[in-house]
Parts: sequence; structure tokens; C-alpha cells
Amino acid sequence: MHIRISTRRKGDRTYAYAQLVESYRRDDGLPAHRILASLKNLSEREIDNLRLALSASREGKAVVVAGASKQEWPTRIMANLRYLDAAVALEMWRRWDLTRLFNRLIQRPLEAVPPSAVIAALVVQRCTDPGSKLYAQRWFPRTALPELLEVDLEQFNNTRIHRVLSALDSVGEALQADLPQRYQQKEGAFAAIFMDVTDAWFEGRGPELAERDRTKEGLRNRRKIGIVLVCNQDGYPLRWKVTPGKRRDPLCMGDMLALIRQENWLGSVPLVCDRAMGQAKSVAKLVESGTRFVTACPRHEIHSYAQDLPYEPFLDLSPVGSEITVEGEVEVAAKAAADGGLHRVDDSLFVRDLGVRERVLIFERPRYEYSGAGWDPDHLEGAASFIALARIFQERLDRKEFHSRSDLAQKEGMTRARMTQIMNHLRLRDELQEAVLRGEFGYVPERLVRECIRYRSEAEQRRLLKEQAEIIGRSRPPGPPRPPRRVGREKIRVRLVAYFNPEMFVEQRALLAQHRQRIEDFIADLNRRLRSPHGQQDKDAVRVQVHNAIARWKFLKVYQVQIRAAQDNPSGRSHWQVHLELNEAEWRRRIRYAGFVLLVAHPDLPHSAEHIVGLYRQKDTVEKDFQTIKDTVKLRPFYHHTDPKVRAHVTLCMLALLLERTIDRRLKRSGLKTTAAAAFEELQTCHLNVISSYPGSEPVYVATEATQEQRAILRSLRMKELIDTEEVAGRIHPRPIP
Repeated sequence: MHIRISTRRKGDRTYAYAQLVESYRRDDGLPAHRILASLKNLSEREIDNLRLALSASREGKAVVVAGASKQEWPTRIMANLRYLDAAVALEMWRRWDLTRLFNRLIQRPLEAVPPSAVIAALVVQRCTDPGSKLYAQRWFPRTALPELLEVDLEQFNNTRIHRVLSALDSVGEALQADLPQRYQQKEGAFAAIFMDVTDAWFEGRGPELAERDRTKEGLRNRRKIGIVLVCNQDGYPLRWKVTPGKRRDPLCMGDMLALIRQENWLGSVPLVCDRAMGQAKSVAKLVESGTRFVTACPRHEIHSYAQDLPYEPFLDLSPVGSEITVEGEVEVAAKAAADGGLHRVDDSLFVRDLGVRERVLIFERPRYEYSGAGWDPDHLEGAASFIALARIFQERLDRKEFHSRSDLAQKEGMTRARMTQIMNHLRLRDELQEAVLRGEFGYVPERLVRECIRYRSEAEQRRLLKEQAEIIGRSRPPGPPRPPRRVGREKIRVRLVAYFNPEMFVEQRALLAQHRQRIEDFIADLNRRLRSPHGQQDKDAVRVQVHNAIARWKFLKVYQVQIRAAQDNPSGRSHWQVHLELNEAEWRRRIRYAGFVLLVAHPDLPHSAEHIVGLYRQKDTVEKDFQTIKDTVKLRPFYHHTDPKVRAHVTLCMLALLLERTIDRRLKRSGLKTTAAAAFEELQTCHLNVISSYPGSEPVYVATEATQEQRAILRSLRMKELIDTEEVAGRIHPRPIP
């Protein structure tokens, strides 16, 4: 093809116009031209440009326009949306297939926006820019999530968020039942399971569960709630529970233990708990549960388990713990540990395996009493025990012994939620209740009854009991047999492992010495003030001050206090003076186990002593989870003031924790030395720019050019497609531009 200029004369004027002409051969083989198009009213520059373009096309070259001096429709950037950090969190959400899970759990086909999309947006916000639900409504339009989730801006509103949070709370149990199976299917069986308790407090009134108490940070008289968390070795949340604020940690973990001990994923996997479950009463609960546990007993109970720990070499050491002396003091303590026969694992760990020993524990009888309801809960197991217990509770309510289930729950020392769970067993058909009590379906776990009562017909409930009870029985991993229910004082076998940390020894001994010095300094200052003419006090007032000062550090048994009358020689005036006498035996008893930790474990645990110590020291996994949901995911402050909304908020934080932990694990596995929180901070500068070329045109979405650090993060997570131009265009469904 080429451009041909044709001329035409009309009267006294000559007209020139361009034609687009193509060469071809006629049927007889002769060359000829045919006009493809007539191009009228073109300037000489336009004709030259067309000739240049046709010439470049024939030679396979590209034409570059140097730039026009004036554009009729300038390109405009219509929006700048937060993109890459939210896209990464959402992609991790999709890789866990959580959208399908919530679509199954919350079936609302008539909803304009699926609840799963709203939950996904709120969880992504927890990961990238946590804030209140009101802030979420302002934050959502400024991100690319409306395009990525295909949610209209007007439909993400306060009413819908509240409705979805209520739905999320209603499916909390089903969600927690599904997640562990999902982890195992994707990443294999668990190596260890960890359990711990934290708290969160409210500025205002808080929900009904909130109670005034001292927080773990030391804040007094705050309305707070407790949160129990069970996670695996990777920090993935398995179970969580919101508890009343004043409920003590051992009781909270005991309730959680009762909930999870029948779960298939627990099996023979070691359950690691901190010292809160190391008290004798809590160890009895662990033994009764049949789980393979590892915990640490409080220091004051060590002597009741083992009297042969080599603490004598450390009694004469007096570490100061200052920056100048600490290094040398740690070396001296390490040498004393080696001389005492402890096995050296590394510079900060010395271990002694004490083997399996016997210890008398007291197993408490449940607070409820058998009332002749036909079945004794103490003689039953699983759901059968709770059906019998629910019948007892119902009889007591029918006899008007209590005004409500709440009063009964308070009397029995359990939460109202747990009381409701137990009473729900009576929703099973009466004939099936009797069959479960008689053992016709074998061992029936409590959670199976919770699934049965979702169905109203007896046929559906019976079918599920028949099918699922056998499946659960066959699929339960091999583990220690469930021991018979114990009551009263019994001698039991436990595995004991002791370890010693020289640095911890120096820190603890130095702290105890500081407490002693503060008490003695206070008494010296008090005696000085009592000698002053203006410091006269009566004996009772002096006794109260001394008692409070010593009790503050729990040293009442360490000192014997005498308050004597003394006389000032120059004036002859009498006054009181305080004399402290150190109880050497009590002081040596107080310091003897500094630096030692005694682990109490299930006797059938096959691990070596070093491995058991390693398991216990890995309990910082759950502590890091709590740190993440408090600091990164921003569990606090709470902006909800009802129990269901608070529980839903905690669930959102746990789902965000799952995404954070997964990203942490992938980054660590790839060798990239960064955390999920740091990665989100790095990714937030990559935005999605909405560009419009002319009015009425469809907008074009272009991501900001990614930095080298952002590309490295995406490579580690295998998400490079998130910044690929074609992939971005394929994922985006443009929003209307005003």
C-alpha cells in the first residue's frame, strides 16, 4: 500500500486529495492499482506521517511519536487506591479457601453481598490497617477491595457489618471445628499444641462478660475479659474462647481442656501449658483428661515432686546482676550447675531427667450431686455424661431451686455459655438420649451431639449418630487410653524433667536480694523518722506500715519483726524502733530453686528430656500469637459492647492471626528475614492507579511500579501475579467513576 496524490481541475482552481492505493495483478497477469480509501482534507504533515507509517509497516519497524504539543483529551488519574498489602492478605485468605468455608457456614443466598466478602474485608483490615467498624467504612473505599471482592461501595455499610458480625458469632463453633482439619489436610499432622490465657480491658462499661479486676499488665480496677487460645506449633489458632474477666487462668484453661480433649486432632500430640496449669489441682485435671501434657509446676511446689535437685552449690552464691558483674556471675552459675551433675545442653541450658515418679494428687468430685435422675454422670463418659448432668440440672430448675440457668451456672462454678452447651443435650430426642446413655452407639463425643441437635427429625439425628459415631471411633489416632474417673486422693505417675538456666538464676537471685534491700532500707528510713520529734506514731500504726512493706514482696515468713520502745539519750524522749531478724532457714528455702524449672509431663510421653524442655520453651509460640493480636492485629481497644459482637471481633482477630502466621512461615521458609507485619508495611506503598483517557472511556487500572523489596516479598509468597499488568487487568472489575 502507498499514498497517492491525485489532482482535479475545476474551473480556475486545482484540487489535490490523497488516496490509499494498493497494488495487485489482474487476472491476465498485468499489474494494476485499486483505491482502498479516499483521504480528503489532509494537511501535508498528515500525509507525510501516513507515508512514514506505511513505510515502517512494510519494513517491520515501529513508529515512535515524539509528542504532540497539545492534547485534546489529557490522561487523568481518577483514583489512587491502596492495593498491594490488601491484595496479599486477600490472596492468603483465598489460599486457605476461607470464602468457600464461610459460604457454607453462612448460607444467605438472597444477600446482595455474600457475608464471606464482608468478613474477608474486615480480616484484611485487621492485617493491614486495623480500626473500628466505623473506620472500616471509610477505609474500604480507599482500597482496591471493592474491585477485588466485587462489592459495591454503598453495600459495605454499618448495618451490613453488624449483621455479618452477628452471623459470624453464630458459626463460631463450626468454624473452630473446621479449621484444625483444614490445617492438617494442607500441612500435615501437628507436632505440638500450646494453650495459654490473656486478657483485654475496656475503657467504658464493656460487655456483660467484662468484670472489674487487675489486668495482666498490672492495671487495677479495669473491666476486662479473658481469652483462651489453643494453637499448633506454627501459631495457627485451633480453638479460642472468651471468658469472664475475673475467672482465674487455671479455671479458664480447665474449661478449654474439657472442650478439646475429645477432638481428633489432639490425639497423642503433646499439649504444652504454662505454670498456671502446673499447680497440683490443675495437674490432676490434666491427668484426668488423658492428654499427653507438658507443664511446669510453681517453684514452691518443686519440693513436693523431687527433693534431689542439686541446689546446694548455688546457696552460697550472691549474684548482684549488674551490667558489670552479670557475665562473670553467669559463668560461675554455669560451672556450679556442671559440678552439680546437670547435663549441659548449651551455655544457657542444663538438664536432668528425673524419670517417672509417683505423686499423690487430689481429684475433686464434681460440684454437682447425683439426685436420682436415673443415670449417674460420674459413671458415664462423653456426651452420655453430659446428658445425665443436663437432666440433673433440669430437675433442679423444675423444683425451683434456682430462678434461672444463670443462677445455676454461678452456683456450679461455670459460665452461662457452658451451662447452655450442657442443657442443649436435652434437645436430642428422648429415645436417642436413652440410647446414648445405654451405650448403643458406643462412645459418643459431645461435639457429635451438638451436630445432631441441628436436625429436628429423629431419623436425621439417629442416622448421624450411627454413621458419625463409628467414623469418629475408627479415625481417632492411637493414644493413651482414657483413664477411669478419679475421686479423692490417689497416687499417680508423672514424668519429671528439671532444667537450669544460669542467666535466669542470676536474674532471680539478684531480684530477691533487691527486694530484701528495699525492705531493709524502708525499715531504716522508718526508724529514722520515728526518732524525729515530728515522727511520733503509735505502735499499731508502725506495725501496719511494716506489715504492708514486707507483704508487698511476700517476705512475711523471711523476717521476724519486733517493735521495741527506745529512748533518746539527750532528751530522754521515748519512741518506737523496728528490728528485723532474718529467718535463715526460710531465706534458704526461698532461694534454693532460683534458676530451676521442674517440668511435669504425662508418663507415657516418649520424648527425651532435652526434647521435653524444648517443647516447653516453645510455648512462646502462643505468647507471640497474643502479642500479634494485641499489637499488630490490634485486638484492643474494643469498639463493641455486647458479648456476641466481642466474640465476633475476637474471631476476626484470630483469622487475621492465621493469615499473619502463614505469611510469617512462608517468608521464613524462603530465607527472607522479615515478618508479616514488616512485609505489610513495605507493601502498602504500591497502590492501584485508576486512569481515564477521555470522558466516557472505561478506566484502566495500573499498579505502581513495585520496588525491589516488594518484588522479593512477592517472590517468597509466590504472588508475583499481583503486580503483573495483564493479571491485574483480569482480576479487576472496575467500579463506577463519578
